[in-house]
Amino acid sequence: MRLAFRTAAIATFSIAAMGLGTPLALAHGGDGDSGSTSSGGSYGASYDRGDGRDGVRAASYVNRDTGAPTENPDVDRGSSCADPDQRDRQRLSDPGATNRNVHNDACFLDRQGQKVNGPASFQSSGVGSISACPDPDGAAGPEYSRLSDTNGDGRNDLCFQSSYQMTGAAGDLEFHARFNNSTTAGTQYVVWCADADANGCRDERVKDDVTIKWTNA
Repeated sequence: MRLAFRTAAIATFSIAAMGLGTPLALAHGGDGDSGSTSSGGSYGASYDRGDGRDGVRAASYVNRDTGAPTENPDVDRGSSCADPDQRDRQRLSDPGATNRNVHNDACFLDRQGQKVNGPASFQSSGVGSISACPDPDGAAGPEYSRLSDTNGDGRNDLCFQSSYQMTGAAGDLEFHARFNNSTTAGTQYVVWCADADANGCRDERVKDDVTIKWTNA
C-alpha cells in the first residue's frame, strides 16, 4: 500500500514549481486534466516511441562517460536525449568487478523538447545486469529508487525510480542507471519507460531502448 500511495502522489506531481512549465498529467493511460493549461497529455498507452502527437516522448541514450575510467570511445561524444546514441560495444568487466560498466541516461521530453518528470523504470534482458539504480534525490530526500531481480536468476534486471535526478549536480532532470557484465559475452537489451505502476516496461508504450554488445576483447 505504501508504494501505491507514493506512486499515486508522484503521478499527480506538478512540474510548475521546477520551472519547467505548467502541470502535466502523468497518470498511467489517462488523458490530460481538463483544467490544465498544458498542451501535454499523459504517459501510458497514449502513443508509442517517437510519436509526439500530445504529451511526452521517451528518449534513452548511452552516456560516453568522457574522461571517466569507464569512457566508451565508440559512443558519440554528443550522445544526449536530444541526439541519442543507443548502441554500445564494451569489453566485459574484470571478473567480479564493475570497471567497464555502461552508463544509460534517459529523459521524458515534451513537444518543445523540455524535460519533464514522472515515475520510470529501466528493465534489462539478455546478458549482464543492472549494477546501479541511484536514488533520485539522495538518501535524505522523499524520492526513491528500487533495484530488483524479477525473475530470480540472481541478476538485478529492474530499476524503478520515482523521479528524475534532483541533487543539484550534473545530470539533474534526467534518469540514470548503470549496467555491467563480467561473465558472459553477448547482447544486453535495456528498455526505459514511463512506469507509474512500478512493475516494469512490458505493459507500457511510452518507452525507448538501448543495446549493449559485451565482448571478450
